[in-house]
Amino acid sequence: MIDLPGADPVLLRGELRNLRIINRYFGGLASVRKGLMPIIRASDPARPLELLDLGTGSGDQAVAIVELCRRMGRKVAVTAVDNNEAVLAEARACTAEFTEISVERGDLRALAYPDKSFDITLCSLTAHHFSEAEAVALLREMDRLSRMGFLLNDLARSRAAIAAAWLYTRVATTNIMTRTDAIASLFAAFTHGELAAMADAAGIGPVEISRSPMFRLNVSKKGMRQS
Repeated sequence: MIDLPGADPVLLRGELRNLRIINRYFGGLASVRKGLMPIIRASDPARPLELLDLGTGSGDQAVAIVELCRRMGRKVAVTAVDNNEAVLAEARACTAEFTEISVERGDLRALAYPDKSFDITLCSLTAHHFSEAEAVALLREMDRLSRMGFLLNDLARSRAAIAAAWLYTRVATTNIMTRTDAIASLFAAFTHGELAAMADAAGIGPVEISRSPMFRLNVSKKGMRQS
C-alpha cells in the first residue's frame, strides 16, 4: 500500500512511524549498525565519511548513522534518497535537526550519481519492493557507487516471520497500511539462498550474507580502504 500513488497521507505517516518503532525496538537499527561497523572501522578516521542511504523512508537509519558517528568522533555526510514525495516530506521533517543529512529525490532504478561517488552505500528495507531482476540491478548499482563497501539490509522470508508480523501488527496497531504491508513485505522478501544467487547474478564479487535477530538479513561487501 505504501507504494501506491496517492496513498492516504494519514495512513502513510502512521506507517512510517510504525516502521521507526519496529526498526528501533525490533532490531532494524541494530542490524544495520552491525553490518556497517566493519566498513566504518576500515575507513580513514581523519576524513569525513560519505554515505548514500537508498530508500531512506523517514530517515531513521540516516539519523542513527549520524548519531553513531558523532559518538565515534567521526565526521559524516549522509545523502538520503527516496522516490516518493510524501515519504520525502516525512524524511525532511525527521532529519531537520541533523545538518549532516541531505534528503534528495531519486529513482533507485535509475541513479545518476557517478561511479564511486560515496564511501558506503546502504539500502535498508527496500529490496523486497523490487522484482528479483530489479534487486539484482540494485546490488550492481550499490557496488558501482561505493568506494569502500555497501550494505543491503532486508527482511528474511519465512513462515515464522510472517506469523510473527501478523501477531504483532494485530496487537500493536490499527493502521491498515501497516497491517497489510507487514505481511506483503515478508511474502515479497527473499531468503538467504535467493540473495546469494542474486549477488552472484549481479557479478559483484564475493559478498557476506549474515542473519540478524527478528528476521533480518545483511548482504555486505567490504572493498578497498579509503585513499
